[in-house]
Order: sequence, then C-alpha cells, then structure tokens
Amino acid sequence: MTDHRFIIGVQIVLSIILMISIIFVKVLPMRYLIVIGSFLAVLALLVYLVAKPGPIVSRKVQKRPLAGKIISVIISIFLIIGCVFIQSGKAAYNKVTSEYDYVTYSLVVRKNSKYKKMDDLLKKTVGYNPNGTKINEALNRLSKKVSNYGVSELYGVEAIVDALYDKKVDAILINEGSRDLVTDYKKNFDKDTRVIWTTKFKSYNKIKEEKTLDVLKDPFCVYISGIDSRGSVQEVSRSDVNILMTINVPEHKVLLTSIPRDAYVTLADAKQKDKLTHSGLTGTQNTVKTVENFLDVDISYYARVNFESLVEVVDALGGVDVYSDKDLSVWNGQPIKEGWNHMNGQMALAFSRERHAYTTGDRHRAQNQQAVLQAIIRKMASPAIITHYTDILKSIEGTFVTDMPMNEMARIANDQLNTNASWSFQSSMVAGNGLMMKGGYYMPDTRLYYLIPDENSVEQNKQYIKKMLKGEEFTVE
Repeated sequence: MTDHRFIIGVQIVLSIILMISIIFVKVLPMRYLIVIGSFLAVLALLVYLVAKPGPIVSRKVQKRPLAGKIISVIISIFLIIGCVFIQSGKAAYNKVTSEYDYVTYSLVVRKNSKYKKMDDLLKKTVGYNPNGTKINEALNRLSKKVSNYGVSELYGVEAIVDALYDKKVDAILINEGSRDLVTDYKKNFDKDTRVIWTTKFKSYNKIKEEKTLDVLKDPFCVYISGIDSRGSVQEVSRSDVNILMTINVPEHKVLLTSIPRDAYVTLADAKQKDKLTHSGLTGTQNTVKTVENFLDVDISYYARVNFESLVEVVDALGGVDVYSDKDLSVWNGQPIKEGWNHMNGQMALAFSRERHAYTTGDRHRAQNQQAVLQAIIRKMASPAIITHYTDILKSIEGTFVTDMPMNEMARIANDQLNTNASWSFQSSMVAGNGLMMKGGYYMPDTRLYYLIPDENSVEQNKQYIKKMLKGEEFTVE
C-alpha cells in the first residue's frame, strides 16, 4: 500500500500550489491569505497525524491510517479543483482584456448583378470611403485578389450607397461596423446586395500608452460603451450607451455621467460634428478621445459591453435590486413594480432599454441604465461575490472587453475586501434639445434626429467631474 508520507506530501504540494495561485491573483488581502495558509497547514498536520501508522494492537487502530490516507486523497482532489477554479478565472479574465478593436471590410455588389466571384471584378470599379479605418490595408489586400480594377473615392454613407444603386460603381468596400448606418439609409440594403469577399484587421486602441496614476490613491475616469451589435464586442460599431464613470477609491465614491447617443459633438478624428454614437465606427479610441474633448477630461480606461452580457452578469450575481419610480410593463412581459425590484438578467435588460413609458424618453432610459449599473457595482462589491468571480468572468466572455490591467482590477478588489466599505453614487447626464436636421458627418444629406447639448448642462457636468477628481464635496442638482 502507498506510504502515508507520499500521500500527505502530495496534499502539501497541492496546498502550496493553491496558495501560490491565490497570491498571484492578488485579489485577497493579507489577512485572508494568512487564514487560508494557516488552515491548509493545520489541515495537513491533522491528516498526517491520522494517517501515520501506530502500533498494531487492534483492528480499529489499523483502520485509522487508511482513513487518514482516504481523507488526504479527498482533500487533494478539492485542492486540484481549487487550482483549476483559480486558473480558469485568470484565463477568463485574459479573454476580456484587450488593447485592440477589429475592423471588418466587405466587398459588396448588387444582388442582381453578374458578379459572383473576385475575378468577375477585373477592370471594374470599386467605390470606397478614403477616410475609413484601415481602408488602405483593405485595398492592398483587395489588390492581391483582383489584379486590375478601378477605384472611386466616395465620401459619406449616402454617396457610397447611392453609387452602387445607381450603377456608378460595380462594387463598394464597406466597413461592417457601419452596416446599421447603411440600412438606416437604405432599408432593403441587405436584401438588395451580396457580399463576395471579406477581410478583417486588428486596430490598436490602447487609449493611454503609460499611466502614472495609482488607482487606490488617485481618482480616475472609465468610459463605458454599450453596444447592441450583431457581431463581436470588439468589432467597431456604433456606441449606443455612453457613460463616464468617475471613481474615487479612497473615498469609495462613484459619479456616473451619461451622454446621449444622439448628442451632436465634434468627432475627434474627423474634426466635424455628428452623433456621439457614430464616433464608434472608427474604433473605441476615437470615441474616448471624442468624449475627452467634449467634457474636457482625461479618461484612463474604457470598458466596452454588449447588451447580451447584462443578462449574463446579473444572473451570475444572483440578480440585483433596482428601484423603479413607476409600474412598467416591459417588452419581455415581466412586470416591474414601482419601488424596489429584485431583477434577473432579462428584467434588468428590459428596464435598461425601456423609454416609451416615460415622457422624457431617452433621458429617463439613461437614468435606468445608471440605476442598473449602480446595482451591479454594489453587488460586486460584496465579499460574498468572491465565490462567483469565475462564473461572472465566464458569463461576459465575448461580450465584454476592457483595457484595465488585471493587476489594477485586483488591487481595487483587494482593497474592497480589506475595507468592506459601502460605496456612494451620484448620477448626472448631459441635457439638450432634440432637433431633426441635416449636416452630420456620416450622412450629411439625410435629415436625422440629433440632440444639441445644452452648454450650461455641459459646463455643469464638467464641474461635477472635476470636483470628483479633486476629491471635493458636491451634490448633483
């Protein structure tokens, strides 16, 4: 029979591996590490004493070492499970951190055209927008597929789509991130056209090369972009939810500032005005820079989330408690009562999307989105959430991405576990006046709804953010 020292030795080695794994995650405070380490050491000692053979004086004495060995094997199995649990959490985290967007270009032809394959475009004309992200790289790849073709530079969604419909060009090269914008202009575009070739690129989007801030000492800003696209969360697309989260970890305070998706702002890359949501068509980096310019603030990190992940995160947390100021009958059929509601993922999503039930429409929807975000943060700040962190990370895989390093998030989590502090929240949003007009950068000749920001509201929100970053006391009016 296997010697008890070998079995206990395996248990001790696995205990050490588990401790090293926990330490490297950097989430647990020192006092937790001491407790866990002491527990594993005492457990190993007790099992060793039980498994150590004694003088054979009775059958009962002979059974004790065997029982000790069995207990040690069972403990070792649980230690292995613990190691796998931690490593899977780290692997899941690595999948939600990225410094890249992905840009996909498609070569589109009319559905009733004779063009079926790339060779059919020999000596034909391809229309494209020369200002598109990675467009030159896309043209280079296209040249390797079609050796001889003509090009036509077209500016704006309307120009490039009309050229295809009017047969001024034989094909167009479009950024798939702008497809929703295209279908807003031509409702039957997807039915009227075919894709005969696609190519995909990585687009570097790290918003700050070097960060000197200390997240446990210095207040900082995180831009949260919510999308509702059909593709990957890393595919460039319109930004439907725009929230600037200003965080003061030492004082455990958070300020949430919502900016309407239709806000008429100057796009950082184009230097021309359009809806804020359209800034995402050239990547997260452009949206971040646009918001920085608009609110005169420095943004340290970003988080990009698909609406699908809201359902998964809330369910992984076991639901969240959210206050509603009125009874609602939302699209998924689940009633939401005035007052506090314990919401599952579907309810939270429906609550976040609802705007038709309110006289202020999008403005109230932004308030609901902030309320759900607050509820999620409060739930995640609970020490009990440690047991669910792997489930949470896995639930958002593919629907959430951030450029905040793991060690910085771990430091914040460590501090929260150490202090178990309650967080205070304030919410604000940029107000404005809605207007149907032409003149936006992407669709200059089409009348669209824009929200013209109120200058007083913009200035007021700038002051809130600056006071938060300076650690000054204030109350959102």
